[in-house]
Amino acid sequence: MTPRPKRETSPAVSLPLDHPEFDAIAKWYDFDYERRVKTDLPFYFLCAVEGGGPVLELGAGTGRVTQILAQRGFDVVAVDLSEEMLARARERFARLTPPPGKVRFVRGDMADLRVRGRFHTILVPFRSFHHLLTADRQLAALRGIRKRLAPGGLAVVDLFKADLTYFGAIEGKTKISYERRRRETKTKVVQRFRLLCDFPRQIGYIEYIWDEYKGGRKIGSDRAHMRWRWIHRYEFEHLAARAGLRVVRTLGGFDGRPFDADAEEMIFFLARDEEPTPRRATKPKRGARGRRSSG
Repeated sequence: MTPRPKRETSPAVSLPLDHPEFDAIAKWYDFDYERRVKTDLPFYFLCAVEGGGPVLELGAGTGRVTQILAQRGFDVVAVDLSEEMLARARERFARLTPPPGKVRFVRGDMADLRVRGRFHTILVPFRSFHHLLTADRQLAALRGIRKRLAPGGLAVVDLFKADLTYFGAIEGKTKISYERRRRETKTKVVQRFRLLCDFPRQIGYIEYIWDEYKGGRKIGSDRAHMRWRWIHRYEFEHLAARAGLRVVRTLGGFDGRPFDADAEEMIFFLARDEEPTPRRATKPKRGARGRRSSG
């Protein structure tokens, strides 16, 4: 029997589970996503309206969601593992007129959550949960969410729906994500990516490449490696139940569409398991800031 060829592995395989790999991506993060990803921002504001303040945001990155919430009066504790991402978030807020909502940035691991207080809304936006690479770390994060979620509060976790057929079709191939102009430098940026999959462990390894051109001449190039673990619907629901959380509803997109075969997102609304189902609010609870955290 002919032996199978050895599968290619990513340099990121040997990184620690809590390695802040977004440090290497921070330089390009806002350029990659600020203009392309906007439909989720009104959605997260409405989540905060429904749950009330204060808000705990896990995987806050460069403060894209944090900004919208603070500008609409919510107090936010924004947690991220990457100090480089948080530095850019602080720079973002330094350029703004001080918002009515108070913001505190905290470097921390959502699988080892050390913030204090209770929060009426906890958000894990933009698929940040996927960067927890083991079931133990996922469960630890959900238990931390349960501990910090106020009675009657709401937690919202955004995941993507794994398409294993697509992963298999593009694995090992270099693909172009975009070609776009940078206004401030008058240069063209081409971003490419290459995916390798560890299917038994449900982990994807992506190498990102950014090439920058001016007048047809390459003037710079950056590379970064990222890891994420895909997770399926009932796998997540099982972990949530083990953590003492109950799925209130599941959506398939930021426009409120149901989760079905055509959905690209899996958005879970969670409550503490012993609590009755939260009522869907139509206006902020006791003003945008809501109730203060305590303890």
